[in-house]
Amino acid sequence: MEQSERDLLEEANNVATLCEYFAWVQRCDEYIEQSEGQSRAKRPRLCIGNRQSLVARIARLEELKKHLERRFIHFGGDYTDQPPSAKLSWRENETAFENRILTGAVVNANYIDPQRFLEDASSIVLDHVRNAIEQHNSVKVNTVFNGEFVAGEKTANKRINTKNRGLFPTFDLQEWFTQYVIEPTLASLEEFQERDSGWALSRILNLTIIINKYNPLHAGCYITLPEEIKTKKAVVNVRSMDNASFAWAVVAVLYPAERHTERESSYPHYTTVLNLQGIEFPISINVYGTKEQNKKINVLPLRLADEMDKHANLLYVQDPRDNSLGHFACIKNLSRLVSSQINKQNGQKYICDRCLHYFYTKEKLEAHTMDCNKMNDCTIILPNEEDKWLTFNNHSRKEQMPYRSRRDIDCISWFVEQLKELAHRVKAILSRNVPGRFNARRARKV
Repeated sequence: MEQSERDLLEEANNVATLCEYFAWVQRCDEYIEQSEGQSRAKRPRLCIGNRQSLVARIARLEELKKHLERRFIHFGGDYTDQPPSAKLSWRENETAFENRILTGAVVNANYIDPQRFLEDASSIVLDHVRNAIEQHNSVKVNTVFNGEFVAGEKTANKRINTKNRGLFPTFDLQEWFTQYVIEPTLASLEEFQERDSGWALSRILNLTIIINKYNPLHAGCYITLPEEIKTKKAVVNVRSMDNASFAWAVVAVLYPAERHTERESSYPHYTTVLNLQGIEFPISINVYGTKEQNKKINVLPLRLADEMDKHANLLYVQDPRDNSLGHFACIKNLSRLVSSQINKQNGQKYICDRCLHYFYTKEKLEAHTMDCNKMNDCTIILPNEEDKWLTFNNHSRKEQMPYRSRRDIDCISWFVEQLKELAHRVKAILSRNVPGRFNARRARKV
């Protein structure tokens, strides 16, 4: 912690009059402005860790400003009766990262329960994430929970990070926030406090949100397909040595070659046909990816579009040497590509491009497609002989048992008294005579 920030924090505890409050706020605003300038500076550029720490310090001072404001500035009404939006505030910070869309923090006012704080902060976070998705189509987001922890007489600010997640317009953002922000943050927080570290959360500071640009379909040059996919002969993989595999895959759909389908020379160059004059109708494109499951490669949809007259199904494969690069190939027979992951029966299947559900007649597929286009944004994976058992691995999502805790000099004696009280309650329950049901018919037989 820098000396200037430490001085501001110490001075805040000694503010006693309205004049002292205004003087402190002025010094605090000057420090925040200086810190934001340091955050935006390109020379010298701060590393990511230092930059995140700087953002957390700014948010911490903003939280302290709100705390003092409630002491010295009267707004009327009972603060405890105000809606969650009034108990939280949003602080946005400019950054110098090229791919950074937004860095901001939901600043805590008086929440003491981490779960309640995160749940009420979700509306503020999701508003900014939705705006970013509307502008950039796809984004990558992670969060940082910042809190003040105590261990005996020691006090320290610590943070809990969540993993970066790619978000798209079709995603359920509330589900993302619950599953990938609230649950892992609470699980990490509980694990950290239960370890032998001795640290305990004493105050919630803020939740920092970092939104970056994201291009999940960034492709590089030619990549050899996995052998399991090549043997199905359902995919055309044009051997291009430029960075235009997406364009070559689309051309392979529009102008299918009868021989040497992997050669560039078998197709017109994409620059001559992929323009408004060369395409009579708009093109809809579905993009599928691969995922290894039970030592088998399954095909799953990544991006789905409403099907038009000109339609292309493309396969996106990541470069095993570099996860940030990938390659596109043309799917010429979706049924042959995915049939082995549906069942082991041979024969023609009519596959729904959207959910990968299958039918044995074209008429049934057409009837299904009308409803599927309105409802399904993802694939349906049915159980099979190799994968028919449900398992549970996400232990962090288990419902937490309610418990009471106490941190004080008398915590041991308090704990003993709680155990005694619990023992008496259990004994009373077990010792109680519970009348049984009397069976008169059976009694007469006896």
